[in-house]
Amino acid sequence: MKLSRRTKSILVMLGGLAVIVLTWSGLGQHYPQINEWLYLPERLYRTLRTLMGSDPVSSSLPPENLPWQLTLVKIVVTLALLAGMYRIAQKLFVEYYTQFRLLFKRNQILVIGINQKGQALLGDLKRTHDTTGVAIELNEDHSNAGALRRDGHLVYFGDGTQRAVLQDAGIRSARFMICFLNKEQTTINVVRALHQITQKHPEKYQVRCFLHIGNAKVSAMLQQSDYFEDEKKNGIDLRFFNHHQMIARQFFSRLAYEYAQPMRDPDTVFRLIIFGTGDTAKALLVQALQVMHTINPASPDIIVYGADAERTGRQLAAEYPGAAMVSSIKYMTFDGAYDHILNEFVIDPPDRLIPIVIVAFDDDSANLKLSLEILHATPAAAFRVFALNYHNDGLNALLRSRQRKLNRLTFFGSLESVCQVELITQERLDITARSIHEDYLQQLAPPQGSVSESEAYKQSWDHLNEEARNANRAQADHIAYKLAMCGNLAVTQERGAGLQETLSLTDDQVQMLAQVEHRRWMAQRYLAGWRYGAQRDDRRRLHPSLVDWAMLSDAEKQKDRDAILRLAYLTRPNGAQPTV
Repeated sequence: MKLSRRTKSILVMLGGLAVIVLTWSGLGQHYPQINEWLYLPERLYRTLRTLMGSDPVSSSLPPENLPWQLTLVKIVVTLALLAGMYRIAQKLFVEYYTQFRLLFKRNQILVIGINQKGQALLGDLKRTHDTTGVAIELNEDHSNAGALRRDGHLVYFGDGTQRAVLQDAGIRSARFMICFLNKEQTTINVVRALHQITQKHPEKYQVRCFLHIGNAKVSAMLQQSDYFEDEKKNGIDLRFFNHHQMIARQFFSRLAYEYAQPMRDPDTVFRLIIFGTGDTAKALLVQALQVMHTINPASPDIIVYGADAERTGRQLAAEYPGAAMVSSIKYMTFDGAYDHILNEFVIDPPDRLIPIVIVAFDDDSANLKLSLEILHATPAAAFRVFALNYHNDGLNALLRSRQRKLNRLTFFGSLESVCQVELITQERLDITARSIHEDYLQQLAPPQGSVSESEAYKQSWDHLNEEARNANRAQADHIAYKLAMCGNLAVTQERGAGLQETLSLTDDQVQMLAQVEHRRWMAQRYLAGWRYGAQRDDRRRLHPSLVDWAMLSDAEKQKDRDAILRLAYLTRPNGAQPTV
């Protein structure tokens, strides 16, 4: 019969414990006087020597009148042996010890792989959530294993694409599992192993599995689709995330704090100048269209520079046909010369136009070079430059440590800052989004319904489809911007921060924010592929409210006003906080 690794670990631990107990008891019977406190150091010493292969009765007991100096030496040697055996056991039996600890783990978080991303995720668990996780790693000699163990995490060596390994790691009792891997085929193989585990008794499992998909658009479409809805019946809840989307969402969540003061001015227009056309630059562009909505309808004004900017524009138009309805976007070819760009769009801009320069090429060195050149060329200017920095190393790391002196340059997007469990699971975001939806059901949904509502959006949160949930999440993401526009956003972004004081809005502020909310809602719908239609049709994605504020009925306007009035409830001290 072939024993599993878990069974072997139990047998090894029980065997070692049995040797200790039998030796301790046998010494007491062989040497009756050893039961006295005087011989306790000797008894411990012989028991430890037995575990190392020595004969516990090979010599007689020392005399009772042994000098105290020798007794002290015996105690010191025993302690040294104990420490040494602990270190040896850690190295020789670490797998068995890990398996033994896994027997008692419940509600744990599994992370596949301890590469840079896995290590950063586990570090966030410890630092932000004050808890530890379980990592599954194929390479037994991985250099990150020791540091993770010292932080209290369990590192289990094995192939995460194998059913037995996932079972031994405690997949059945896990809270959720995160697969943040470079190879998507490996991620698919992990899911196959999950199928093998759950197919016999799916009712015993409900595994939430977060899978990284390299293409941001594909990840978003998979997350919003019902392709994998049947998997829940098999005990697997598949969710999808994308690294570039995580960077974009984190960046724009901070932007509300960076520009809280100018957002209060109704005449301010924000001009986003994005250098780069790679995956992260595209994700930043889409997120800007989704959340960068302020009092002035002309904001944001977006300009994209890149070697193949025009092709990027065509791709965006194909992937998001409604993007042109959201904001003005210019795509300009960038050949490395930036003087004319600064002169035309950045230096001495029109009154109340605030340029935000985002350098987001795929290469960190190129981002740093262009950012420093722009700063050097504009010493008297006040505009900020945000540089994408995937890897916090080299010169970038040195400059990060001098961030206070480089007050116009801000790095973002590093693996350490983006690899956060919340950005993947969105649990805190969902708390706010759920509150938005539940309050909507209580206060807004009329008993008879209306022409602009559908049954899909009137379900409880647990029964909502992902598209409806994302609509609530997008509204939650914009809370900080609304607080900034009415002057109630704190200047820091510490956990629990957000409101300067209890939220109290004037009628004019409610009206103003309601119009902003309507534009934000339209942007979210346009990006999701919706169009105007006189009658609502969810299958064809037609909606009668996709019109300017002035053309809305009073009933539809009131829905936006009510959404603003709910902010006081959502941001109350004991309520759902802004998830930024």
